[in-house]
Amino acid sequence: MPVSAISASTVTTSSSPQVSPIMSPETTQLTTNNSSIQGSPDGPRGRESDFPLPPFELPESIDSRKSSQSAMSDALQLSKSPGLIRRLSNRATQLAGRRRQSSTTAMSRDHSTGPVIMRRRSDSTNTAPDGGRGAIFSDSDSDNGDFREDMYYPSMDGNRDFPSTTASIGSSTVPASSPGPGPVIPRILLQGTNLTKVTKKKKKLLTFILEKEAAKVSWDKNRPSKSFYIDDIKDIRAGVDARNYRQEFGVSAADESRFFSIVYAVPDKQNGRAQKVMHLIASDEQTFDLWTTTLDAISKHRQDLMASLSSFHDKAVKAYWRSEMNKLFQDKAHAEDDEEIDIVGVERLCRSLHIYGSSTDLRSRFDQADVSRSGRLNFVEFQEFVKLMKRREDVRAIYREWASDSNKGITLPEFLEFLKTVQHENVDADRPHWESIFAKFARRSKPKEQSQLMALEGEVPCMNETALSSYLISTFNIPLRSFPSQVAFNRPLNEYYISSSHNTYLLGRQVAGQSSVEAYISALNRGCRCVEVDCWNGSDGPVVMHGRTLTRQVSFADVMSTISKYAFVKSPYPLWISLEVHCSSVQQETMAEIIKKTCGSKLVTEPLDSCTDRLPSPDQLLNRILIKVKKPRLSEDITAVERSTGRNRGNSLNSPYIRPLQLDNSTVSAGLLPPSPYAPRRKIVKGNQFKYSGSEGQDSLSSSTSDSESLTEDPNRSKDKKYKTSNIIKVLGELGVYSAGLKFTGFDNQESKSYNHVFSFMENTFDKNSRAPDDKRAITRHNMQYMMRVYPNGWRVASTNFDPLKYWRRGVQMVALNWQTYDLGMQMNDAMFAGGGDQSGYVLKPKDLSSEIAGAGHVKRERKNVNFSIDVISAQQLMRPKNIPSSRSVDPYIEVEVYHADDKTKDNKGVVGEGGRNASAKDGFSGLGTPHKRRTQIMPENCFNPVFNEKFSFALTTKYPDLVFVRWTVRCSTNGNEYNDKPLPLATYTAKLSSLKQGYRTLPLYDNNGDQFLFSTLFCRIKIEPHTSIYVNGPESSTSEREGVFKTIRQTVFNRTPMSPKASVDSGHQ
Repeated sequence: MPVSAISASTVTTSSSPQVSPIMSPETTQLTTNNSSIQGSPDGPRGRESDFPLPPFELPESIDSRKSSQSAMSDALQLSKSPGLIRRLSNRATQLAGRRRQSSTTAMSRDHSTGPVIMRRRSDSTNTAPDGGRGAIFSDSDSDNGDFREDMYYPSMDGNRDFPSTTASIGSSTVPASSPGPGPVIPRILLQGTNLTKVTKKKKKLLTFILEKEAAKVSWDKNRPSKSFYIDDIKDIRAGVDARNYRQEFGVSAADESRFFSIVYAVPDKQNGRAQKVMHLIASDEQTFDLWTTTLDAISKHRQDLMASLSSFHDKAVKAYWRSEMNKLFQDKAHAEDDEEIDIVGVERLCRSLHIYGSSTDLRSRFDQADVSRSGRLNFVEFQEFVKLMKRREDVRAIYREWASDSNKGITLPEFLEFLKTVQHENVDADRPHWESIFAKFARRSKPKEQSQLMALEGEVPCMNETALSSYLISTFNIPLRSFPSQVAFNRPLNEYYISSSHNTYLLGRQVAGQSSVEAYISALNRGCRCVEVDCWNGSDGPVVMHGRTLTRQVSFADVMSTISKYAFVKSPYPLWISLEVHCSSVQQETMAEIIKKTCGSKLVTEPLDSCTDRLPSPDQLLNRILIKVKKPRLSEDITAVERSTGRNRGNSLNSPYIRPLQLDNSTVSAGLLPPSPYAPRRKIVKGNQFKYSGSEGQDSLSSSTSDSESLTEDPNRSKDKKYKTSNIIKVLGELGVYSAGLKFTGFDNQESKSYNHVFSFMENTFDKNSRAPDDKRAITRHNMQYMMRVYPNGWRVASTNFDPLKYWRRGVQMVALNWQTYDLGMQMNDAMFAGGGDQSGYVLKPKDLSSEIAGAGHVKRERKNVNFSIDVISAQQLMRPKNIPSSRSVDPYIEVEVYHADDKTKDNKGVVGEGGRNASAKDGFSGLGTPHKRRTQIMPENCFNPVFNEKFSFALTTKYPDLVFVRWTVRCSTNGNEYNDKPLPLATYTAKLSSLKQGYRTLPLYDNNGDQFLFSTLFCRIKIEPHTSIYVNGPESSTSEREGVFKTIRQTVFNRTPMSPKASVDSGHQ
């Protein structure tokens, strides 16, 4: 099998002469919708293996495997990088030690049926079906209810895999008509082969064994932590895709054909799940191919198998029954009537498929199917049990409402009317499309022979209850708007919100995390359009790292090569690279050379139109890379620059002193830091010198100094045109064609009116200087014409995120977040860029944030009344909380929160909600940072198919109707009676209201790391009323006051007077 198969989720092997371990004998092509292996944007490459692979064998019986009792725990666990243990304090060492995977935890996953997490698609080789719709069944599709609804992955699908690829019990949806026989595991891998494990410090020859029953790879049987599960593999890199790692670890180019890297998740009790990369060298090319192709094949097959069995796919059920009987009778001859399964076997099956329901309900279904009352089920009775498990009572009510004759089913006119009035689909725009969907579901809901007979007799096809259930969770019923076939991004760049990342190079915390190109690959594969690169002097050229911290470094050349390679995997719209430069002039020259070499023709090096004074549009910059960097210095006299900016040995890049545990971006309370070995310095303001003291300013616990945030200075200083604030050399600074970073000295300065400038502010600086109404309006008006970036405070040592709504409502284009942390802020960011054309990574700002209508002085201002309702109907196959005892029941409930961008005021209560239980703040007011929250009832002992049937209605008046977000959260009661929001949620889903489609929708659920569950979903009905307008009085301010805003902006916006208490602005990087 070619090596390229490892880096593509769509694997075509018809050209390969040998049998691949990921192909079944019945097919020559395998399309994997949910490959765990990430794709390379460069397409196929590599060589054909020159040895035959063994034939297929059937997978082991699932019933013989011990099920995982803590699937949620396993899905949410991670681990820290091992190098930290030696360098942190004793207390931190103990904590890190406790994060090691225990043998008990390891054993709990051994013999697991398959994964519970859906791997994100990350390649660019996928092609969307014609017309931008889900693939429709062909005549060769399996019959008798075996549906196949392929997930629609447009070229810009954001980072969401919608639930149509899930294996919800209520559907027969599977990744393919059948997963087929499992891949053969070559005997030599079961026995163990020698591979060289490569680390920074050494190369060590170890014996790697593939454990078939546990589905994991181990290299020390006496230490369970020395292993990883195949279900946790996120990517396998080989050849050119792994070259940067090979070079970084000093592996010879001669070994490239045998060198490969495995990216996998590891458990971490504190953070849920972290990522590791293992680098290996095979002894020969045959061993290399065996490991890479076999791991890829097993990973794909286990996910397909899990999806098929969890959906009780007919063929999968038959295969399961046959394997059970073969095991029971040990392949001995026996009568078919002797084949039976008892309640214990059924319970074991359900546990292995992560079905957590009441034992009473399970027994009730078993008894209903046990027609013979023998306490055991034959195959026919077992099939009836499966039908009872698949039945969706919540869908049955919808079916009976719309089917005029429930015995026959829903007719085509009834289905189309349902789509129009309830689902709000534009049926008339493409009626043949919807008619073909109806025909396929109607036909596939009946046996093939019956369908053919009905067609011959001219009987009108109808959609039965099973078909309707399958449609509701299919790709044709996704909850968010699809990417439109035609969309224009023709407004200037400053009129868009841009999906932006902060400290993109980090995989973990910003104090002691790991810098890696993997972080860039992840962000770009998820649709990020602005990445950050923090550059420092390195012994062999510039490196990327978080300065003055314990984070590891990575080569700048590797970072730029990776960015260039993956820049347009998810979106063809322009990518911004935000440079934070701490390098010497010599290494800056090297940086410029590397950027030009790696980006090539994609790099923007000069204005598209030298005659214009406004930024180009995203459409004009398709597949182009923009560099954001500080404006270059006016003089090449480095000494003069260093003297004028107050640089000294203490913060020099060549200083022998390394400050311990330094954070980034901001002043931090002394109570949070260890005692400093340095006495605080005090500078006296003299003439043209900056003022700073202690940790403020250039000597702060900071990674860098922002383009825009400036220390307090003499008010008259800005008049000195020769004053230099940048150490960026010309050859590098000139690359900032449309994004030249400036030090902020006021909006009224001539430089601040240049069309291509960018201001960058740390969140704390922005917040404390944007409280007064005039300040807010001044910032908003600036952002109508020019660019601004806001990034998190340095005291966020765990890389948490702020509320992005704060900055979006002020028109900030680049609201940069820590993408490695999937908290509320990141969930909102994902939702912001998840639906429709927003998947491009560019969202057009509301009109009143991109035109003068938002300026001061308007007598009447428009507000929007927003009214909508959400019916939380049911949930499907929710996971158990981590670390919960196996004997304890799970009692779930759902929270629905509404977030909006308006301030809380006495006159405006914010969101008014009805239904369920109000769990909002005690004062009942909602606004920025305080959501309106409502809860369903608690459903005792049912994580399998809880039915809530609760309707929540919401109403609010807002300035920003496009900035309303809804979050669904699944939680677990502590005792079946009390609500508990302290532990981490079981699952979440967040959406922007304007991106949601109406009607009955199946919502995907995500764990606390942002990974989608394979089969856990929510089923809701969404209704959104048309917005209505009202007009309110604008602020009272005189014309002279309004005209004076820009003249006094340095005093009014950032209070930059010499004696102001805000004089010392936190320094920090972009």
